[in-house]
Amino acid sequence: MKTTKITAKYVIGFKDGGHHIYEQGELVYRGDTVLFVGHGYQGQVDETLAMGNALVGPGFIDLDAVADLDSTVLAFDHQPGWKKGRLPASDWQRRETYSDAELDFNKRYAFSQLLLNGITTIAPITSILYREWAETADEFRRAAEIAASLGVRAYLGPAYMSGYGVVNPDTRVEMRFDEQRGLKGLEEAVRYVEQLHQYGDTIQGMLAPDRIEGCTPELLRQTAKAMRALDCPVRLHSCQGEFEVDMIHELYHGMSSVEFMAEHDLLDSRLLLPHLQLLGGKQPSPEKIQRELALLGQSGASAVICPLVAGRHAKYFNGVSRFREAGINISLGTDTYPPDMIQNMHVGAMLSRVTTGNITEASAADYYNMATLGGARALGREDIGRLCAGAKADIMVFDFDGIHTGQVFDPITNLVINGNGRDIKGVIVNGDKVVWDGRLVKPGLDLQQLHHQAQQQFDGFIASYPERSHRHPPLAEIFPPSFPTSRP
Repeated sequence: MKTTKITAKYVIGFKDGGHHIYEQGELVYRGDTVLFVGHGYQGQVDETLAMGNALVGPGFIDLDAVADLDSTVLAFDHQPGWKKGRLPASDWQRRETYSDAELDFNKRYAFSQLLLNGITTIAPITSILYREWAETADEFRRAAEIAASLGVRAYLGPAYMSGYGVVNPDTRVEMRFDEQRGLKGLEEAVRYVEQLHQYGDTIQGMLAPDRIEGCTPELLRQTAKAMRALDCPVRLHSCQGEFEVDMIHELYHGMSSVEFMAEHDLLDSRLLLPHLQLLGGKQPSPEKIQRELALLGQSGASAVICPLVAGRHAKYFNGVSRFREAGINISLGTDTYPPDMIQNMHVGAMLSRVTTGNITEASAADYYNMATLGGARALGREDIGRLCAGAKADIMVFDFDGIHTGQVFDPITNLVINGNGRDIKGVIVNGDKVVWDGRLVKPGLDLQQLHHQAQQQFDGFIASYPERSHRHPPLAEIFPPSFPTSRP
């Protein structure tokens, strides 16, 4: 195994329980494992990579990573969502909008984008809004091959559900359930996780019930049992939006989403909870919110905060300081396009300050910790999200030579407030270079070709919206252009 030393103006190591900045630092790794971080390594090396005016740090961990051509961008300026295809019309005959080959392309494209943004560990998510039902094990067997070919570290599992929401012609919304289909989806997901061992450490399993309002009590109970039997993460979108809050309240005797999870024994240290924006249910009170924060903290469940998509939808979670005081671990997800973790850190710090009215509510360091140590803690791991002897060689290199990065006064703050994912010039996963000089190394994919094919597929996807949308209006009514448009 080759021993490699990386030098850079800033190396982010892990020391005394937290990140530590080594100026003019050195990082040495052999195979898939870090040997040394600091100054003055005395051992023999086979290769030295001099990164110069750069920051070398742990790869980012994205626990709600879009593995799709993102549809949430279509909702940015087109509201209300129920009227614009975010809930399917009740008379839509569910079908697959994409072919298997197109689904595979979407993942190849999305995983590539995540790597290019310095994200080394992913827990992917796709939309089921346009699906015949949910995801399939066969689809995710192919996804494992795609992830392995690109070199990304991935936690994979097909999404399953017992029900989905629809909007009726009179604008009334409701849920439609098929519990047996949901339980069958869970069984297939369990078998999928059990069969992933062939990929070793880089591809592992998780359970991914789609959204809490689409889970019946029995599906939650069986998911909780499977989580403990498999000892694997479970990710469940919850406390996300008003439709969910209303449905849980209506279906389960006034419960909130957190109470619903607690009632069915799902709260656990292996539970990943994206969003957590609307605590307290349909009739929240400060006391009820505080009780739910305490429940989450005592259980060890992790929040997965997605700042960019939350801000686009005028929502954000209930405060870094409040979650921290309750003992809740906070990790990050990108959950939209672009999958730029740096942009999410910057937006997250701003939203935290705005929502609390407190400029000291969250720092760049707080969000950098969420994107690294918080994600690792959520996965129950101490060998990723940090760089120290014995850690996995999951590394990203951020370039400070771009003139737009400004004048550096603190490398972490400057990365967060002046940088973006396009400043990532190198990514190493498990000791292998996967991105170098802005290019994908492993599969040799043509990024421009990926870009053009993604546009073609997205155009076809957008064209399918009238059949799914409330009262089936023409496309120009669902997504009118920002300004009047003329075409030749």
